[in-house]
Amino acid sequence: MRKGKSFMSNKRITIRDVAEHAGVSISTVSRVFNGLDRVKPETYKKVMRAIEELNYTPNKVAVSMVKNETKTIVIIVPSTINEFYTAVIQGVELTARKHGYLPFICCTNDDAQTEKDFIDDLLSKNVDGFILVPCQNDTAFYKSIPKPVVFVDRQCEEGEIHSVVVDNVGGSYRAVKHLLDNGHRKIAIINGPHDTNGKERYWGYEQALRDFAISVNPDYIKTGDWFEENGYRSTNELLSLEDPPTAIFATNNLICQGVLKAFRDLNLRVGEDISLVGFDDHELARFLLPSISVVDRPTIEMGTSAAEILFKIMKNKDDDRPQKVVLGTRFISRGSVKRLQA
Repeated sequence: MRKGKSFMSNKRITIRDVAEHAGVSISTVSRVFNGLDRVKPETYKKVMRAIEELNYTPNKVAVSMVKNETKTIVIIVPSTINEFYTAVIQGVELTARKHGYLPFICCTNDDAQTEKDFIDDLLSKNVDGFILVPCQNDTAFYKSIPKPVVFVDRQCEEGEIHSVVVDNVGGSYRAVKHLLDNGHRKIAIINGPHDTNGKERYWGYEQALRDFAISVNPDYIKTGDWFEENGYRSTNELLSLEDPPTAIFATNNLICQGVLKAFRDLNLRVGEDISLVGFDDHELARFLLPSISVVDRPTIEMGTSAAEILFKIMKNKDDDRPQKVVLGTRFISRGSVKRLQA
C-alpha cells in the first residue's frame, strides 16, 4: 500500500506501474483488464488488487484501440427541431445508455453532402455504428459504410439495410377511411416525394377511396417535399379549384402545419369550413381548438428498436442478414373532421 501512495503522489499511474506492483507482465495486466484471454485466478486477483491499491484509471483511448471499439454510436437526422426526430433521438439515447454507449447526434438539414461529410468524419473517429434517417436514395453509398448501419423511417427498395419503419399503408388507410365514414367524398392528399414513405401513404389513400368506389381525382393530389411550405402552397391551390375538396389528408406533421397556416390566412375554421386529418401527432395538432385528428406513430419505440437492432448486429458481426421491423400505428380521432351527409 505504501508503494501505491508513493506512485500517486508523484505521477500518473500507468499500466507498467500496475504490472510491477502485481509482479506480472504488462501483457498480463492488459489481458485481465480487457478480458482478451484467460488468466489464472490467483493472477487475476493480484492484478485487480494492484489496480485498486494504485487507484489505476485506464486510458480509454488505449482500451478502444485494443478492443477496436469506442463505445460511441451516431444518430444522424434531417432536423433536431421536428418533434418526430427528437422523439426518435430520445428512444436511441435511452437504449444507448442502457448498453453503456455514448450517442452523438448530427443534423444534416436534409442535405446529402452534409450527411456524407458527417459520416466520413465520424468514421475517422472510429465510432461503432450509425442510426440514420437518410436524406438520399443511394443504397450503394450506405452499404459501403464499414460499420453497422440501421435506418429509421426509411428503407431501401432492395431491402439490403437494417430498418425500422411503420405501417404507412395501414395508417393512411385508416385516416382516409375516417373521412369517408364521416361522409366526405372530395378528399385531397398533400404528400411528400414518392419515396417509400410517400408512395406507401398514397397507396393507403388510394385504397380507401377504391373500397368506397370513389375514383381518384388527380386535381386533389399534391406532391412536393415534406416541409411546411408544401402544405401551405398546396392548400391554397386546392381551395382555389372550381370544385375544391371538403377534406385534406396531410401526410406528415410539417405539411399539416402548413395546411393549418393556410386555413388561418383564408379565415377557414377547421372542422367546420374544411376538415383535416394528419399523419404524425404533434404539438400544434394536440393543442389547437379543435385539435387535429391524426395517425400516431410510436416514435420513441422506433428509436429504441433501431438501437436494439444496432447493438445486436454489433455484438454478432457474422450475422449480416438485413432486419426490417414494421411497427403499427393508431388513429386518434379529435375534432377536425366535420360529419357530412354522404
